Amino acid sequence: MGRSLLHPPASSAGCHENSMFSLGTCLELALSRLLPPIKWAPRDSTPYLETPSLPAFYTCAQCPENTGLGGSAKEPLRASQEGKGKTPERPCWVAHRRPNDLSEREELIQGVLAQVAEQFSRAFKINELKAEVTNHLAALEKRVELEGLKVVEIEKCKSDIKKMREELAARNNRTSCPCKYSFLDNKKLTPWRDVPTYPKYLLSPETMEALRKPTFDVWLWEPNEMLSCLEHMYHDLGLVRDFSINAITLRRWLLCVHDNYRDNPFHNFRHCFCVAQMMYSMVWLCGLQEKLSQMDVLVLMTAAICHDLDHPGYNNTYQINARTELAVRYNDISPLENHHCAVAFQILAQPECNIFSNVSSESFKQIRQGMITLILATDMARHAEILDSFKEKMESFDYSNQEHMTLCQYSCCQSGVMGRSSRSS
Repeated sequence: MGRSLLHPPASSAGCHENSMFSLGTCLELALSRLLPPIKWAPRDSTPYLETPSLPAFYTCAQCPENTGLGGSAKEPLRASQEGKGKTPERPCWVAHRRPNDLSEREELIQGVLAQVAEQFSRAFKINELKAEVTNHLAALEKRVELEGLKVVEIEKCKSDIKKMREELAARNNRTSCPCKYSFLDNKKLTPWRDVPTYPKYLLSPETMEALRKPTFDVWLWEPNEMLSCLEHMYHDLGLVRDFSINAITLRRWLLCVHDNYRDNPFHNFRHCFCVAQMMYSMVWLCGLQEKLSQMDVLVLMTAAICHDLDHPGYNNTYQINARTELAVRYNDISPLENHHCAVAFQILAQPECNIFSNVSSESFKQIRQGMITLILATDMARHAEILDSFKEKMESFDYSNQEHMTLCQYSCCQSGVMGRSSRSS
């Protein structure tokens, strides 16, 4: 009975979203239902006004002149002061209502309370539902992220497995060579660049001074900076001037050398820079320009830069035992060092990278022979032999003796390599 008045006209979803507003509406409708038709009459005999307005009822109830309600539904009540001939300062509204059944009112009140409880329950359930949905979405997002990471790991594992299979297949094929260039296929070197891309750094006087010392920290420099340092060495030693080396050609040659060093853990371009810097520091520290010719200094510096070109990351022992293309080609005699020499002169064979283009044919033969001799001497299998020979000549060393000077160059080249290794450790 009367429950239709307790429900607002909004939809179920609207009632959920505006639960507090619906609650107030239900209370007002229910209280108005508890107070059946009320007639209001001003004290000056104005026509009756019928309204269920609760504020008006409360205003009338708070009037000090109305201490109770009575009379019939059709007869207005007058204030007691009117019979005494007194005129009130303001109109006083009095209400006439019909008596209602007490059980009906109790039932309506129970319905209102039930509706209030239902509204509160719905409001709390909505909040709980929102929290549950939020937690569920967070869990789904985390799961998607984990699944994505698993996919990445799986792809990485597949790539590693593929590389391992290729390596195993290469090992099984005794004629394969893990080198960048295959002489059988006549592959070309990395194309030279029309315009050198590394910026020319202006070295500070402090840097140029430190570069001449064996204590120079080679780990603080980026590849572009190392290229600039190598270029500075050729200018500082007077090699560019004495051999008419074109500055742009020198930069192209250095870039091509950089591109033909592999990204190995040890035998990489930084290793090349370390050995060249050690050789450069020995030239200044030992005053080799006073003892050696400029051509000898040029050979020392160029051989130091090219001594590990295109190193595949596997030593000579592996090359020989695996019977690789290099080992077969060079008859197990320093296969790596022979390969480094071959790649160095392949680069110099390109006109755009030939820093010796302005030297005479005879001078080029001497440079080529000197570079081959020094690079082959970097084979550590020959280290003890060269060192013993140099010690024998120490007591009677003669700078005018070509054999003695060749041993000196051998020692300088190996010292550059060994000095780099000691600094790395």
